[in-house]
Amino acid sequence: MMFRDRRFVMRYLIALAGVAAFTLLGLPAYGSTAGPLITTVGTYGYAVTGSTYTSTTADWTMPALKCTAATSGDEIAIWTGLDGYASPTVEQIGAGAYCSSGTTTYYGWYDLYPNSTVDFSSTLKSGDQLDASVSYSDSEFTLKLQDVTQGWTQTVVKALAGAVRSSAETIVEVPSTLSCAPSETLAAFTGDTVDGTALGSLSPTEVTGSDPDIVVSAVSGKDFTVTCK
Repeated sequence: MMFRDRRFVMRYLIALAGVAAFTLLGLPAYGSTAGPLITTVGTYGYAVTGSTYTSTTADWTMPALKCTAATSGDEIAIWTGLDGYASPTVEQIGAGAYCSSGTTTYYGWYDLYPNSTVDFSSTLKSGDQLDASVSYSDSEFTLKLQDVTQGWTQTVVKALAGAVRSSAETIVEVPSTLSCAPSETLAAFTGDTVDGTALGSLSPTEVTGSDPDIVVSAVSGKDFTVTCK
């Protein structure tokens, strides 16, 4: 799975079921001559495993990432996708935000690892309604992100060698240093399906990081939330 922003890119794969938070070896910050960053990332959401999967969908409203001098460095990535739970590729699409120098930047992106992650140039803001999906057919992946509020859709159709499609996930990723206010909603997912079936009907595995103040709710049909206590 991928946690990323414009300052640095961190990469990890969940290698064992139930493993929730990881120490990652990331790339140096842009413009920096320092060595690689070591960063702990918390991962929160659900994964479905045990079969070969062809599609996943999830909808959410982009949360506001408050940005001050004290919270500079805060970031969030929200996505749905296939693979990455115990496989060497990922096919993911989602949205992110990061805080730097008092300004929050929001952006959509897709990842077909081991290829480089690609950002979309379309405008994205907090409060935007986002619909995301990844599907596989005729040896190609179709990754789609729609910003219902702004009125744009980004669609990517590409093949990816070595993809086994052994899992499907909907995830929120944040650094261990995230400033998280009580009762703050990091993501409220709706429309979450895998191969057209509601997530809650598939006995999904909860993925939760090490921060006890970030809580993943039970799944109700196609819906679940990730919130702060």
